[in-house]
Amino acid sequence: MPKSKKNTLQIGDVHITGLTDGSVTFDPRILFAHDPIEVWEPFYDRFPEYFEGQFFRNNLGSFVFTSGDRRILADTGFGPHGDMLGYPAPGELIADLEKNGIGPDTIDTVFLTHLHGDHVGWNMREDLPDRSLSFPNARYRVHEADWNHFTTDELLNDPKRGEATRRSVMPLHEKGVLDLMDGETELAPGVTAYPTPGHTPGHMSLLIASNNERALLVGDILGSPMQATETDLFYSPDWNPRMGIEARTSILDRAEREKAVVIGSHLSYPGWGVIVKWEGRRYWKAL
Repeated sequence: MPKSKKNTLQIGDVHITGLTDGSVTFDPRILFAHDPIEVWEPFYDRFPEYFEGQFFRNNLGSFVFTSGDRRILADTGFGPHGDMLGYPAPGELIADLEKNGIGPDTIDTVFLTHLHGDHVGWNMREDLPDRSLSFPNARYRVHEADWNHFTTDELLNDPKRGEATRRSVMPLHEKGVLDLMDGETELAPGVTAYPTPGHTPGHMSLLIASNNERALLVGDILGSPMQATETDLFYSPDWNPRMGIEARTSILDRAEREKAVVIGSHLSYPGWGVIVKWEGRRYWKAL
């Protein structure tokens, strides 16, 4: 049985630390524009930590996976960049790494589930004048389909949509530390990246499998714990809404079938739980 304590989780021989870049509070209708705000009322009591009144209080999670002598950071938060969805960016990840005794120079791989701005924001030390690499000894890894999508002239030249890529992704390429993946890729013993497109063209998840225990890092396949239940709602950040729904359904089916812990960037801190059934519906339940 996976062991969870405070913000650490053990899956077989793989140790996981849940980190946060902070949280942002916003009106859910920004992301779920087709649905009235009342659709979330049944979840107020189930996820009290996720609501501030009727608004979402959304965690900006990152995770460190330690397997043998390898140390992988999954996603780098939003960073200290103005505001996100109208809420001031907290930009807490670097401080949280320090709080947890994890030196940025001990990270050998930065795995980017995808290239949205709230997952790449601390690729560079935005708090330092030289904007050096936040993780100087790491290779940064992302699916080539996301690189191809986010670096089109159309997106890069868009003042709003291209900002995060220009600021936080292009420098990785220029410094020669970005590696593109084109399919299933083992990042460390028991930690394998695999494509789960829909939210973005190259969105990837992680399978953690060690000593007959399993976990799935789902990135933004679940943008909140409520989406484990409301899988079919139109979610505006999805690049392809139909594929997004298919990816959610598929990974939740897999988690249930394989009794895997579900880990997500925007799930309740520290970001992991299990799938349970209640009165015929599926729910994510924090560990």
